[in-house]
Amino acid sequence: MSDGMRSILGAGPAGLTCAINLAKSGERVKVYEIRKDVGMRFHPNLQGLKYLYMPPEEFMAKMGIGARIEYRYFPKAYICTRKREIEFDMSGRPLLPFVERGGRNSLEYRLYEEALSLGVEFEFGSKRQEREVDVVASGAKRADAAAVGRIYEDTDFPRDHYLVMFDDRFSPKGWYSYIIPTGKDVVEFVTCVSKPYIPLLHKLLDKAILERRIIGDFLAGKKILASFGGAGGVWIPKTAVKEGRYYVGEAAGFQDAFMGFGITHAIRSGKFAADAMVGKGNYDAMWKREILPYMRKDFAWRFPAAILGDWVIELGMRKYSDKNRGDLSGAIPEKSWWYKPAEAICFHLEQLHYALSGSW
Repeated sequence: MSDGMRSILGAGPAGLTCAINLAKSGERVKVYEIRKDVGMRFHPNLQGLKYLYMPPEEFMAKMGIGARIEYRYFPKAYICTRKREIEFDMSGRPLLPFVERGGRNSLEYRLYEEALSLGVEFEFGSKRQEREVDVVASGAKRADAAAVGRIYEDTDFPRDHYLVMFDDRFSPKGWYSYIIPTGKDVVEFVTCVSKPYIPLLHKLLDKAILERRIIGDFLAGKKILASFGGAGGVWIPKTAVKEGRYYVGEAAGFQDAFMGFGITHAIRSGKFAADAMVGKGNYDAMWKREILPYMRKDFAWRFPAAILGDWVIELGMRKYSDKNRGDLSGAIPEKSWWYKPAEAICFHLEQLHYALSGSW
């Protein structure tokens, strides 16, 4: 912008992280958001933070974020394949921290409050276009995958568990459904699918409750408080800088192709864009070094899941019995001698699969 104000389109995690870091570097910043408030893209729900490899508080500090964010952990989990329902006790090593998305207690609202405290300006209900800003953080431009969910009240689902189900009858070709407690007497049930199955999402959600006993036992006949949904896009750009504009988060294609856990990609990209804008490095070099390896891993895992479906998950879980203590690290043999070559091959095969089929 001509007045020296840095401009960002989109008030999601990527745009807000960028704004916070620019403001901390002494820049004047304005964020333009099409919606009327922060956190309106999602109905309040929980989403996992993937690829941290450190406590979430430490990760956020490294990303320049000082906001007080609430993280939730679940010490136990049901991992359901088509044939089995396996219970894990992971109290010593929880698989993922979860954060709230949407609403006033959300990750993005905490980031918004920090940005405000640093003097960042906001314009809500904005009609600002990409060509008019320095940073594009306006979300996905296409729907490669989508999810629908419902909030249920008064269920008997245990509040110290979450449930993930890989069953192609309800979330085809290696996608998944899940249940997570979100409040004292409230849980959310969500089904995620790839592009070809998006028109069937609501039918698949109902089918899971009717036909999969563990889901029906918890949810059938329970009061529905709300429904929600969302879509996302994922691709690997050649560059995330176009005509001098920095593209971050899903606007750049940064998303998890395997399970849709792209929040950490969004936050990392926002931080890297801000660093590049104040002369602390090259943006393309940073995201290719710090984000691309995770994306390649997820694309590699998407290929066998897209081709073979839930059988891949069944194979990965074959070593576990009905009750387990510990973690799920053994389900993915990343330390085996053959893993890296296989990952590279599957990554390229998935790019070919998308070129031929039009979906991940």
